[in-house]
Amino acid sequence: MIAVSTAPIIAKWLVMVPAVVISFWRMAIASALVWGYSAIRPQGSLSWSNRKKTVYAGILLGSHFFFFFGAIKLTAVSNATFLGTLAPMFTILIEKYILGRNITKALFYGLITALAGAVIIIGNGFDLHTGDTLGNLMALASSIFLAGAFIISGDIREREGTIRYSRNLYFIAALTIFVIAVFEGQDMLGYSSIDYFGLFLLGFIPTILGHNALYYAVKFVPPTLVATFPLGEPVIASILAWIIFKEVIGVNIIFGGFLTLAGLFIITRNLEA
Repeated sequence: MIAVSTAPIIAKWLVMVPAVVISFWRMAIASALVWGYSAIRPQGSLSWSNRKKTVYAGILLGSHFFFFFGAIKLTAVSNATFLGTLAPMFTILIEKYILGRNITKALFYGLITALAGAVIIIGNGFDLHTGDTLGNLMALASSIFLAGAFIISGDIREREGTIRYSRNLYFIAALTIFVIAVFEGQDMLGYSSIDYFGLFLLGFIPTILGHNALYYAVKFVPPTLVATFPLGEPVIASILAWIIFKEVIGVNIIFGGFLTLAGLFIITRNLEA
């Protein structure tokens, strides 16, 4: 959660880089790093059936980043942040009503508590009456895409290693975003060295250290639990922004952050309940 929460802090440097370009380089750099590690320490290959599933998961993940960063450009950041972190609401519905899995009370109550904290953190900034309908729908769509990626990842990770899976996942995600960028006519090159350094950090810290931890965990715990942890991103990001940029932390962030972290604690503390 801490690693993933660095993404908005790093992105603060990238004001001149379009959202789709940020998304592409984040995935491309992460893929290159994992493939580079695999060259040093061979990981084997995915089975044919899991390769096909990884293509689906990669398209969903790439679509998630494209829609989420696109939403930030079209609607209020608070709207995009809240609507873009609703993946656990969709994973819990998929797991319970489509896959027929048992959802523990601890997971349900912890999720509700964490979501309540997220609502409080957003505070008065959340407003569906701003007229930014497309941006709000894109943010909501990004949550659905991420939920699907986590569900598929949980299935693949039952039989495949994290590195073997994530290198292909990030590559397909990057390819998906690249195709979108081409259709949008975006320039993928020509940015400053500072911008590329920021893009590298995005590919390494919140992706390799953050998302890889999530895809490692999804083998051992339900996808809904894994999808819940990004709800803590506004809490950690606010603390980092206070430390680095001296941004003020409001009462809503303190109280809402406490609830969100309490919800995550309830979930992790009662995994076997």
